[in-house]
Amino acid sequence: MFKFGTKAETLWNLKDLVTEALVPEIYFFTRDQWSTAKLAILDEIHQQFGHSTLAVRSSGLNEDGANSSMAGAFLSNLNVHSGDCDELTLAIEQVLQSMSGNPRDQVLVQPMISDIEVSGVIMTFDMVNGAPYFCIDFDDESGRTDVVTSGNGIHKSLFVYRDAHSSLIRSPRIAQFLSLARELEAICKCAALDIEFGMNKAGQLFLFQVRRIVLARHWHPVTERRVKRQLAHVEDYVRNLSKRRDGILGERTILAVMPDWNPAEIIGTTPKPLAASLYRELITKSVWRNARASMGYRALDSAELMLLINSHPYIDVRNSFNSFLPASVSEAVGEKLVNAWLDRLEAFPEFHDKVEFEIVPTCLDFCFIEDFKARYPALLNDDEFEEYRKALTELTHQCLASHPDNTLDLALRSTEQLERLQMGKVNDEGYVHLARAEFLLTKCKEFGTTSFAVVARHAFIAEALLRSAVRRGALSDQRLTEFKRSIQTITGSMLDEYAQVCNSQFSRLSFFNKYGHLRPGTYEVTSLRYDERDDLFVDAMAMPVSISRPEFKLSDTESTRIDSLLHEAGFGSLNPEMLLRYAEKAIAAREYVKFLFTRSLSDALSEIVRWGESYGLSRDDISYLEWPQIVKSLTQPVMDDVDRYYLDIAESARGTMSAAHAFRLGHIVYGVQDIYVATLNRSVPNFIGLGAASGRVFQLEANTPTTVNIKNCIICIENADPGFDWIFTKEPMALITRFGGANSHMAVRCAELGLPAAIGCGDQIFQRVLQAESVELNCADKILRPLYVN
Repeated sequence: MFKFGTKAETLWNLKDLVTEALVPEIYFFTRDQWSTAKLAILDEIHQQFGHSTLAVRSSGLNEDGANSSMAGAFLSNLNVHSGDCDELTLAIEQVLQSMSGNPRDQVLVQPMISDIEVSGVIMTFDMVNGAPYFCIDFDDESGRTDVVTSGNGIHKSLFVYRDAHSSLIRSPRIAQFLSLARELEAICKCAALDIEFGMNKAGQLFLFQVRRIVLARHWHPVTERRVKRQLAHVEDYVRNLSKRRDGILGERTILAVMPDWNPAEIIGTTPKPLAASLYRELITKSVWRNARASMGYRALDSAELMLLINSHPYIDVRNSFNSFLPASVSEAVGEKLVNAWLDRLEAFPEFHDKVEFEIVPTCLDFCFIEDFKARYPALLNDDEFEEYRKALTELTHQCLASHPDNTLDLALRSTEQLERLQMGKVNDEGYVHLARAEFLLTKCKEFGTTSFAVVARHAFIAEALLRSAVRRGALSDQRLTEFKRSIQTITGSMLDEYAQVCNSQFSRLSFFNKYGHLRPGTYEVTSLRYDERDDLFVDAMAMPVSISRPEFKLSDTESTRIDSLLHEAGFGSLNPEMLLRYAEKAIAAREYVKFLFTRSLSDALSEIVRWGESYGLSRDDISYLEWPQIVKSLTQPVMDDVDRYYLDIAESARGTMSAAHAFRLGHIVYGVQDIYVATLNRSVPNFIGLGAASGRVFQLEANTPTTVNIKNCIICIENADPGFDWIFTKEPMALITRFGGANSHMAVRCAELGLPAAIGCGDQIFQRVLQAESVELNCADKILRPLYVN
């Protein structure tokens, strides 16, 4: 009969029962025994283990209980030499000193396992909410046994649905881990277990620890049944989504959170209903495809870019890739290209936030032929390749050409109408505020996000051309960084004027009139605007009036080399200075148009708040309502008390959102298998500039007061947008974000300001960074390394 005890006692009771793994040799003793028989214990350890290298670990009475856990609270000393009596004694004393002082606390001594190939932890249920997943974190790179448990390394994570069919587990190694977990559940007569394990290079599993998950008593019993029902519906949805669609090329689709208008960065991985519905209305329903069609890309009739699976937003990658085809490319060639792009994304998932640079050529840059032949050899015959090259050349040339009907200039002229929009304040009932919100959002979509979608695409083209010029040797990385720093964007203006306020050269009222609409979380109604916060200038220090922006001028050699590349690509009508002017205009315009459309959006959110207040709805209540549910009351009056009607909807949505957090999906879904085996892909960070920094980590959230002292800190933000621009007034040392692409808002900001940054580093790296005391960031060498202080 198995019985749980202390860490040491539990392993001792398991060692003859487990068949899927070996329990390393065990020796343990109490604090009381050590105090009375120290020499005898040291002699027994030497006799049992000889001159082995040992692990000396805590085994406290309060460490692995049924109702409480002190997991990780006490010390473990690894790689202790048993033949060195002083070293062993010190290791034991340190472990005892880390515990509670109870005379029955134990010290567990075991041999270190050599040749470790994999080490990890299995939670047999989601620890937080009891969702029915095996949650596996493992390290197969460092050769250490403590990477996952200590949190000071990089590891892989996946969630396997507990009832997933064995055929869905493609990795034999993962299958072994699961077999061990299931056996331990059966032996322990307990389904909620926390298991630490290792595997050597010969494939032998070792069991290091088993404890009960003490949070299990708080889990709601319906969670497991609900997830099971939801998974069945999601499986049907994903299977149907990948079927052929009229007007859409490609044999299947892939779903991902980061490619193309990456929702993970803009609205988060589980956005509230209002934010998600506004993002759909303003961007992903139709604006994204209509803007591209106007620039010469393939027109799509009714395809949407974003979909929501149990409140988790995903990009339909097949639709996205269709929209990157030049309009003149035949369907036969387009079919081959879309399928090849999808295959490459599956082969290289780390590029899911870099598809425009690593997967899909959205313009003809200076490395197009070389890259295409390397990435897609033999995909197209000579005639097909020439058809595609010509189409891409013509599209790119139309974007670069300077004429009044250039789509970049048309978009900027359209935005002027949004810039001239002036809305005075009104004091009236809720209906008027809601009507104003609808008006502002309509104008935002017509003149703001539609223009922004065009301008942002031009900025991507400019970035691709400049990067390829560096790869071809026409520019250096350093010179490209200098060029970007020379571009004046709206952020630079804001920082200049913030400094002027601090120096009493510019009024706060004027500053707020211009920048007050900015809010961390552009689409999130619960996030306060700058002009709604009272801490933006508290303890503000005087800053230099202007930020240094070096003038940039091409050298004769650079100009000659870029001119040669332009002629080679078929852009002979352009010269190098025209290319740089185009890039400068596109990059600066993207930031300015975003600034303008977010003002209309932010003003609309404020009107929605006033509408809600008139009926007793809080910001939080409103955040759980979808925009169509709100706006339809303009044409369909609510036939009940308005507060009761909307509070019921909000409360229902809260329940749905709570359940959604228990539902595990990976960042990329290739097919049905990924519904049941969810992998959190590691991302390759986008290193901005060539700078380096090393220092203390500080995490910022949307509600972090602006009075916080972040000077000379390395700032960590999940997904940064214009509302976080206040951080640049506080002199941070560097920036790290969980989500974001090479052309994201924060990437542009950091490039302009010369601030070292790692944008979009992904879940695992971001979590390791947060757990570190300090971080080393070297953009030139592409290094992001947590530094742990022992």
